[in-house]
Amino acid sequence: MSEPEAKRRKFFNNKNKNYYVQKSKRQFLESGQHGFLATCNFREKDCVRESYNILNQYADELYGPQPKEAEEQPDKDSEGDITDELQKQINEAKEDAKEKKFRFQVVDTGANNCIFIKTTLPDPVELGVKIVRDIAEKGTQRTRFLLRLVPISTVCRANLKDILEAAGTLFDKHFLKESHTYSIIFNKRYNNNISRDEIIKELADIVAAKNIKNKVDLKNPELCILVEVIKGLCCISVLPDYIKLKKYNLVELASKPTEKTDVKSEDKAEVKPDDNSEKKTDDNAEEKSDDKEKAGNSSEDKQAECTEADS
Repeated sequence: MSEPEAKRRKFFNNKNKNYYVQKSKRQFLESGQHGFLATCNFREKDCVRESYNILNQYADELYGPQPKEAEEQPDKDSEGDITDELQKQINEAKEDAKEKKFRFQVVDTGANNCIFIKTTLPDPVELGVKIVRDIAEKGTQRTRFLLRLVPISTVCRANLKDILEAAGTLFDKHFLKESHTYSIIFNKRYNNNISRDEIIKELADIVAAKNIKNKVDLKNPELCILVEVIKGLCCISVLPDYIKLKKYNLVELASKPTEKTDVKSEDKAEVKPDDNSEKKTDDNAEEKSDDKEKAGNSSEDKQAECTEADS
């Protein structure tokens, strides 16, 4: 085989392989989605892997394993042509990415060290709170690169009108029937068009309008309204015990500061005056009293010597 024929055949083989390989389309964060906001430190791929592992594990415990989609098989009695069946398979292959619905799917936020994982679950807060509380109770570190895992109830456009509309429907679930103490936390990335004070004021007015008994508590609120603005989109969620649970930081929750405080308190409790120390204090007191008596006797002797000299 000559050299140009070998190169030509190699070229066509590579071309045919690439022709049948479908490139994966990159998905981006969009309004209307809900899921989990994950943060990391410059190891995004490892963070995504750990997020998938921990989310799938706890989701299987709560909701059971994800059911596989039933594959449609053509009827044997159908009189359709083979070409029609092939055309159907081609159309299904083209729209395979749209038809498949994974329970968790990472999407691009456009911000560094900030990952969003959309989900098909109806309420991501339920799963996120279970993960955080379980790690806080057991104190075992489950992740290394994944720092914070915050469930997001809704995503909308980053403008005042859309934020208030999305927050109004979300607040009906939490602040309408029952009263709670709450706080508002506002963070933004790559956006300078939104005023932090204006958003907080408007959201506080909505909460007060839902129920007058709702009160602000910045130190230990029952519910925390989290507003995360990333470029042109806004993620909103209402989270229980957000401040108490270390702002859902999985690494900090795995550490056990309570044990350190208990050890210190035990050390302080163990430091008690011993019997020997009491004896030493008594001996010191007796020595001081003897010294005082000697000093008094010496002063009396000196006074006696002075009187004799005067006489």
